[in-house]
Amino acid sequence: MISFLDLAGAIAAAAALILFLYRGRHRLTVAEQWIVVLVCGITAIVNALGFWAWAGLSSRVDIDEDWGDYLQILQPALWGMFFYVVVQSAQRRELQASRQRMRDLVENMPVMLNAYDRNGQILAWNRAAQEVTGYTQAEIRQDAQALEKLFPDAQSREQLLMECHQGGGDYQHRVSTLKGKQESRQIAWFNISKRFPINGWANWSIGLDMTEQLVAQKQLEHLATHDELTGLANRALLQDRLHHALAASQRKNTMGALLMLDLDHYKMINDTHGHPVGDQLLREVGKRLFSCLKATDTLARIGGDEFMILLDDIRNGEEAALVAERLLQSLSTTPFDLFGNKIHTRASIGITLFPDDDIRLDELMKNVDLALYSAKQAGRNNFHFYSRNLHGQFRWQHQVSEKLRTAIQGDQLQLHYQPQVMLADRRVSGVEALLRWPGFDKGGLSPAVFVPIAENMGLMPALGRWVVENAFRQAAQWQAGKLPLVTGINLSAIQLYQPNLGEFLQELLAQWQLNPEFIDLEITESAVMRNADMAIATMRQLRDRGFHISLDDFGTGYSSLSYLKRFPVSRIKIDQSFVQGMDTSAGDVAIVRNVIRLGHDLGLQVVAEGVETQQQWQMLENEACDIVQGFYFSRPLAASSLGEFLQLGDTPVH
Repeated sequence: MISFLDLAGAIAAAAALILFLYRGRHRLTVAEQWIVVLVCGITAIVNALGFWAWAGLSSRVDIDEDWGDYLQILQPALWGMFFYVVVQSAQRRELQASRQRMRDLVENMPVMLNAYDRNGQILAWNRAAQEVTGYTQAEIRQDAQALEKLFPDAQSREQLLMECHQGGGDYQHRVSTLKGKQESRQIAWFNISKRFPINGWANWSIGLDMTEQLVAQKQLEHLATHDELTGLANRALLQDRLHHALAASQRKNTMGALLMLDLDHYKMINDTHGHPVGDQLLREVGKRLFSCLKATDTLARIGGDEFMILLDDIRNGEEAALVAERLLQSLSTTPFDLFGNKIHTRASIGITLFPDDDIRLDELMKNVDLALYSAKQAGRNNFHFYSRNLHGQFRWQHQVSEKLRTAIQGDQLQLHYQPQVMLADRRVSGVEALLRWPGFDKGGLSPAVFVPIAENMGLMPALGRWVVENAFRQAAQWQAGKLPLVTGINLSAIQLYQPNLGEFLQELLAQWQLNPEFIDLEITESAVMRNADMAIATMRQLRDRGFHISLDDFGTGYSSLSYLKRFPVSRIKIDQSFVQGMDTSAGDVAIVRNVIRLGHDLGLQVVAEGVETQQQWQMLENEACDIVQGFYFSRPLAASSLGEFLQLGDTPVH
């Protein structure tokens, strides 16, 4: 039995040796290979000899009878060595595979890994570090100046070397600049040398490239504190700086000022030229305002066409006034050239001082808003300081606006008509429709008071529409009654620049079956000059629809003769301030005389407003003025009274 086992053992050992030589040799070390060869070879030979001796295959082989016992003892030891080698080889291969996986993980992980010895020599530099900096591991290790190239900031470099000498660090998210071949990057380092020490590495860290995130964060922070359109500070940043300025003012006993600037008639520019032009205007206005301020001043856009300026540490209010004058002049002196459009811009400014007016942020914001409102009411293109009595005025104006809104919706307003007389034959040729509000607090309120309030409170579109609709209706009634009166209707600047003005008026003509020759659209010279080219195009369109066009308040809008000859008007109306000054001022007489001659030379009728005395009447007649209107002839009359007035002929001149 033993001999057969010897034979089987010899065969198994030989087979194991052959299999090892064919497939497994490359998996073992050199020592392990020799052990396997010896074990398999000796086992095969001994077992073969034992089998031969037992079988008597060789007479030369004379083996002691105890040989079999020795084999029984030797074979387990030999096979034990064999299996030990196999197991050790498998464990070693698994360890090598594990180490290789770890190396691959470190090499390919999406974060940088840097390791240094005590002298700052770079020991580890993975693929992520290569991608971020552009330096390969070989380049870094061979370059004696690697640290100077990678860390241009001396403080960061000294910190790194100190950590190497102290055996590393234990911190998270320390951001420092890492200089690459092409550009610098912002890296957040996580040094974990002391928590996870590695033999041979005095200092090691992992790093995250935070450049894009930090740039995005800065952009978000900028958007949170700056206006997206102009790049100026926004309301939040302005209030933060104002808060610090107020604290500094109290601490140092200094003065500061807050200015609010609002562009005059910006909505009209936006509506007539379009939003791209309007947006570009705001950008250019911001640049021009910024150029007028000191580096320590704050310029902010707080919404729409409103800008605010914070002046801290000024000597007195006069200094704030000088800044306001400089800002207004910078806007009004030179027009803006935007996409081929010449845009003339003016502004109004409100000013409040701290700590004189208040030391509370919210109250100062209210104060400067009231001051701006006061500047607009005073005629725009100026500045106004806050005063405590503005609160009462503002409350009253707010009440007026609310009541006016109700009056428009409830049809509680009235139109009165002032006759216009032809000087040549004393005939009433037309009337001017004038707005009245008799129901205000049972005593009435002058248009000179509530119309500016309507403009500032955004009620002019509704108010202008009410006037036009009711004037057209009355003109149609006079036309049906065979009363050939031309009705003059004042168009506001807002109406003039509405893109659908012509269509709106045409619809009213059709609704009331009114001939446009009985309508005279009066447009102020100042309204036309806000955007002369646009206004001229609109007036031509209205003239082509059959309307008469009059240039109202002539002499107050500063139009040049080059523009005047382009205006498609049939009449010019001399402003009443010149007419009423004729009694006492030779200068006003000269102005009126020359306006009449100029109008006649251009083939236009000339209308004189505000005639109140016989002397004025006579002087205008002597100068060959065409038409007059004023209290001397008749006050504005209700439509029901106008017919009686014309029938009676109750006039002071015949």
